[in-house]
Amino acid sequence: MRSIIANYALEAKDGDGKPSGNFFLDETQAKAAAAEVLATHKGLVGKTADAYMNSYWAKSWSHFDVNGGGSIEAVRAP
Repeated sequence: MRSIIANYALEAKDGDGKPSGNFFLDETQAKAAAAEVLATHKGLVGKTADAYMNSYWAKSWSHFDVNGGGSIEAVRAP
């Protein structure tokens, strides 16, 4: 969780533009986190990782972004 927040998550702002303490990932950040996990835990890098992401990413993202809002809560990322 610490890695997700420190390296990938974006912090939402309140109405005054101040940090709200709520962290989320848009599709770009989530895809980057997924690529790191594939590399470190499954040893998938380069063309192999690209092929895997091309096969599974869209389905995985739509599973977690069920409302189609374009982002997910950081706590759902791990």
